[in-house]
Amino acid sequence: MARPAQIAGRPAGKLGDALHGTWFGHPIHPMLVTIPIGTWTFALALDLLAVLGLRPRGAARAAEIALKAGAAGAVAAAATGMADWQHVNGRDRRVGLVHAIVNSTALALNLTSIVLRGRGRRNEGRLASAAGWACMFLGGYLGGHMVYRRRIGSDHADRSPEPRDFTPVLPLAELEEDRPRRVEVWDEHARQAIGIVLVRHRGRVRAMGARCSHLGGPLDQGWVLNGELVCPWHGSRYDLATGWPSSGPSTCPQPRYEVRVTGGMIEIRREQERGDDAVTAARLDAKPARQAAAGSGAPQGRKADEVLVEHHQLLRRLFETIRAMPAEDPQRRDLMRTLASELEIHEQIEDHIFYPAVQPVSEDVPVAHSEHRQLSDLLAMTLKLNTASPEFEAHLRALHAAVDHHAGSEERSMFLHAQRLGDARLRELGQALETMLEEQRTSRFQSAFRDLKIRLLEGL
Repeated sequence: MARPAQIAGRPAGKLGDALHGTWFGHPIHPMLVTIPIGTWTFALALDLLAVLGLRPRGAARAAEIALKAGAAGAVAAAATGMADWQHVNGRDRRVGLVHAIVNSTALALNLTSIVLRGRGRRNEGRLASAAGWACMFLGGYLGGHMVYRRRIGSDHADRSPEPRDFTPVLPLAELEEDRPRRVEVWDEHARQAIGIVLVRHRGRVRAMGARCSHLGGPLDQGWVLNGELVCPWHGSRYDLATGWPSSGPSTCPQPRYEVRVTGGMIEIRREQERGDDAVTAARLDAKPARQAAAGSGAPQGRKADEVLVEHHQLLRRLFETIRAMPAEDPQRRDLMRTLASELEIHEQIEDHIFYPAVQPVSEDVPVAHSEHRQLSDLLAMTLKLNTASPEFEAHLRALHAAVDHHAGSEERSMFLHAQRLGDARLRELGQALETMLEEQRTSRFQSAFRDLKIRLLEGL
């Protein structure tokens, strides 16, 4: 495959980039495979209806059209798959080869089905397309294994938000013209060093992620060609100014860093990507004025983190009380319902008041939302169990551990980040949390609604 492309030269390179999806910003192959998967599955469904004696008008013709459309899509998917496959090696190349053989068999069987149906041999045609669908199913499994287990076609670049502010990394005198140089910054959250490649080209210093987004190649060991940084593993070229791939097989841009030179020292800062929730100095400066400069007339009650810590302690005490009760005590069920109600209230006040306010200053909010879902799932499983059973004890311990982890992680991290909001804003939020707590506990409607949900979860 490589030799004809080398002979053809630039036109073949442009065709390869088109098949990879370099122009699109994502691989094309996964998108095209949905065509044969969808159309051949539709044809199989129509054939099953016919076998069952249900023959919708035009079903036979629709099945043939679906098979033909799927065959065309399979050819296009195969072309893009071959373009991507030639840049993998070892185990991934072997799995990709079997994936291609199985899918080619599926295509051949469906083409045979089209011919048989055209000759009026519909039953044989249905058997052939059914066998083709089974091959496609196996091929899809192998393709999914390569993408989701082996990470072929996924982004391999380091997407750390560090450094958030300009950080000195290397004396300018040590960076040679057109000689890539690797530097590292520490990501405290990920607990790992993030590699960055510096390139001095025509007197200007550029910086991008050192790990190639294609398959993780070391860009700092590559070379500069026509103002582009070339990956030494598969030849992807990245524009030094933008970080975007100008030539495949890569389809994904590299992380970019702003560069400045101060006192002969190169300093870099991560250019945050659109949609990122990274907390930066610029983002903190852009907080609403009422948060940054709250007046003396602000509420003087407890701060939000103090209110939530108190509620965390209430939840912990409820767990300790339930676990200390005799297994056969009927009040255990009542206390579990109280715990479930308080967990529901806790999720409500955090989701509606605290998390939206703290999101500009903390990156823990998405994780906290995920933990809420985990707590909800564990609670639902625990409520369904007999409170006197060993299985209930095991689930209760797991739920206790999950709540303790969630509360502890907030207290150790998110609540510290929340201090950036300022004392006055935290007291304002604390007052809102206490008001909502009171409303949730005293409202007959809210109490009845929570009780209904708990009873449904119990299966009663």
